[in-house]
Amino acid sequence: MFKPYIMLDKITDIEIDDLKQLGITTIMTDLDNTLLPWNSNKYDLSLRKWLNQMSKNDIEVMIVSNNSYERVEKAVHELPVSIVARAVKPLPFVIINHIRSEKINPASVLFVGDQVMTDVLAGNMAGLKTVLVKPLVKTDAKKTRVNRFFERPILKAMQKRDKNLYWKDSLNDRN
Repeated sequence: MFKPYIMLDKITDIEIDDLKQLGITTIMTDLDNTLLPWNSNKYDLSLRKWLNQMSKNDIEVMIVSNNSYERVEKAVHELPVSIVARAVKPLPFVIINHIRSEKINPASVLFVGDQVMTDVLAGNMAGLKTVLVKPLVKTDAKKTRVNRFFERPILKAMQKRDKNLYWKDSLNDRN
């Protein structure tokens, strides 16, 4: 349940050609420490460029966050994304209901996040391909620090069992 489909350095390592090969039309992504630092609304211009590229290629990017809609909207109001707020991750119910209500094929969704115990677990329980990315900043909110404490040994144990589970350069770099 905790094992991601793949591990990448950052969300902007995901490329259009790789998404098309996998049949991905929707990226559901965490906000804090995945798209933006958890303690800032400032984003890198490479993120804006990447989001524009996704939009031009008909890849919808949705932010799936446990935060309120107002908090997420304030952070991303300039960016071409849609918002699924109060997602109660790691529970998959809000994610599953949103996919059903929008009539999205789960096989065409990639779920991206920086936490094993919330993002990867929620995406996996929703039946989606999951991508674990490195956190954008080294600090975390208090509640996240607890998750990180527990996820480190989980990730190490998974990597010990699966020698292919390490940080990759692209979605198609799975071997």
